[in-house]
Amino acid sequence: MIAAALLLAGCGDGGQKPDGKDRKATERAAPEEDRAPEVAVPAAFDATKGWAVKTSEGLSNPVYAPHAEEVLFLKKAPGGKSTQVVARDLRTGAVNWTGAPVALPVSGQGGTVNGTVSLLVSTDGETDYAVVKFSGEKGGDGASKPRETTQLTVFPAGGSGSVEAGHTFDFPYERETFAAQDSEGVVRMNASLKDEHAQPLSVDVVSGKQTTYTQRQLAAPPGVERCTEERIVGRADCDEKAMIFGVSPQGPLAYEGSKSFWLGGGNWHSGNSEPPDAQPNGVFPMVQPYYLGGVIVANWSADRHGAIRHYEIRDPGSGDVRFAVRCEGKRPELDSGPPEPTMSGDRYVSAGSAVLDLRENKGYCFEDTDARKRVTFTAVDAERGIAYGTVPAANSRPDLPVEVNLAGDEVTALNPDVLPPAWVAEGVAAYTPEYGEHSWTDGFTASFYPSK
Repeated sequence: MIAAALLLAGCGDGGQKPDGKDRKATERAAPEEDRAPEVAVPAAFDATKGWAVKTSEGLSNPVYAPHAEEVLFLKKAPGGKSTQVVARDLRTGAVNWTGAPVALPVSGQGGTVNGTVSLLVSTDGETDYAVVKFSGEKGGDGASKPRETTQLTVFPAGGSGSVEAGHTFDFPYERETFAAQDSEGVVRMNASLKDEHAQPLSVDVVSGKQTTYTQRQLAAPPGVERCTEERIVGRADCDEKAMIFGVSPQGPLAYEGSKSFWLGGGNWHSGNSEPPDAQPNGVFPMVQPYYLGGVIVANWSADRHGAIRHYEIRDPGSGDVRFAVRCEGKRPELDSGPPEPTMSGDRYVSAGSAVLDLRENKGYCFEDTDARKRVTFTAVDAERGIAYGTVPAANSRPDLPVEVNLAGDEVTALNPDVLPPAWVAEGVAAYTPEYGEHSWTDGFTASFYPSK
């Protein structure tokens, strides 16, 4: 086991407690210049109202804190050697709180910041936590080389005024594979047990506890067919190269990257209960598991071309399948791979052209068929049961927007100029930058429109 250096700092009270009782004293209405631009939005939302963040404000990396009902941003200080969290109210755009400045590691003789900064949100119970992640280099003076580092700085969301960091973690390697869970207050790092420089680990953003997982903790049950196959061909056994994709109350959730997943140190393994039609397609993993909303979402390949997907919702403690849906399309999505699922309103999980309803235990497929085009979902309005997305247009033109009534299995084309939202929460349609972009439209980092 390679020990990761853990520095626990800033153990103050984190500013005012995130109960929101004193928030009204510091709230301000979004000024006129912060009004959202009038663009074509779906009919359920009001394009004449709402609020926006202009690119000139220097705010970036918008993420949503669902229980605090806040949109969190990062604001870089002049010179770029520190950053801070700015929390704005989802409905009004008012500034609720700001985090104390986070000093970023510097390297080289010039003391420059050499790395990437991002913002994550983790949740424990009804409390959200903002996690500022820096991954890059620190130290070095010209004669000596800088060292790799990843720094996590945690702030409780939902407060007011100026909020101090609760915990800071430092790790001696540069990794972009830290991810935040929407439950258990966990941030995990996706490394393999066979990695020479790092090991699978998780941090508890509430208590500050760090856990580095061993092969024993991630062990698969004995006698599993998928693991036996690996032994026969002389490769490492599945639990000898395990990674984690989540940390549940029952323990770490492990997978070996392509064919199976299991409860680490537990008594179930997907190889004993995989779909009968599951098979590798030669391009992407046979199965990709995720941990969302306290359940496992498993995306299986069900044919050799990747055009048929089999989605499951499983219980993390028992491994039992709550429900499943088989989505049969006519063409594979070879350009993007298995879509990463997202949660909407603690009810709907959307992944590519599929939506899974956790309340009704039912899945909906909108693949390419003889009758209709494949829908790629961007957002689900959980309050109304309406999803938004796009379908391919003819002659390589831009994709066309659609609205989908999930319960009615109805796809309705919208006017071509309508922009599907990136996400919808509490009746607000959010327009935020795509991955790798700094703005969602010219001059605006993000915009938010209320329901009519």
